[in-house]
Amino acid sequence: MIFHSPLSDSSKLSDNAAKLTKDKKSKYRPSKNFEHSEHTIDGVRYEKLVNRNCHTEKIILMIHGGGFKIELNDFYRRLAEKYSNMFCGASVINVDYGRFPEHKLPSQMHDVVKIYLHLLNEGVKNTDIIVVGDSAGATLALTSSLWLRDNNYPLPCHIVCFSLWADATSSGDSRITNAYSDPFYGIAKHKKIEDNLHLLRRISKYVLDVDRTDPYISPLFGSFEKFPKVTLICGTAELDESDSDRVYAKMKNADVDVTLHKFDGMCHCFQLFSFLPESRKAYGIVKERIMKNENS
Repeated sequence: MIFHSPLSDSSKLSDNAAKLTKDKKSKYRPSKNFEHSEHTIDGVRYEKLVNRNCHTEKIILMIHGGGFKIELNDFYRRLAEKYSNMFCGASVINVDYGRFPEHKLPSQMHDVVKIYLHLLNEGVKNTDIIVVGDSAGATLALTSSLWLRDNNYPLPCHIVCFSLWADATSSGDSRITNAYSDPFYGIAKHKKIEDNLHLLRRISKYVLDVDRTDPYISPLFGSFEKFPKVTLICGTAELDESDSDRVYAKMKNADVDVTLHKFDGMCHCFQLFSFLPESRKAYGIVKERIMKNENS
């Protein structure tokens, strides 16, 4: 019923998911060798996952997706364990930023910044922090890094963005070229593109009252000079495929150590489906890039 169904309105997918997860009691119990704890700093909640088999000083700062509407949930808590196991037992900080509509953009960016600066104040070196985000989390990974650079704070050593949403104006070419291929936000093949531009170039409710070209809202419109290593991963079936393309081009022009890896026919945040071989390959790419950083 999700995939191009006449019974499902794609514009309400994140709203529906938010309702399903809102205030849902967690059933998460950390796996063997993990310690999990909850914290609050300056009004922002975050969770810390410590691996007893840690062999690295690196810290994963994890920013979950969900259209700025979905709260931190058990899926992402389990995913944090996967990240830790992938990267030599690194500790994972899971940010539970405020959700729309109670918390409006760019407050979520400032929530991430608060947790990052808290880590620095706790003695964590910026060169040991790896920021990983998917979808809206990838947006926040970039916007928070832009803010940190603009305010003369040290940046993380590596930023990983899965299925980046970088353009709140919805101006990318892939919003049209992938209209029929995106299984979540596209349209069915019997529908005409010109009759459904209101869906394909939809302006999200949470950016109606802000400057959609503000780099702290849409990182595409920022500059990326002096940025750290960045890894971008997306699928070629995504409506926002061209967001990653354009951010990649701007980063290359700014001499950022950036790579873009595109997976043919894959949907938005395909890497979350661990049974897919493309998902395993995507994580392998990220691991290789991060381990090169670890061994350098």
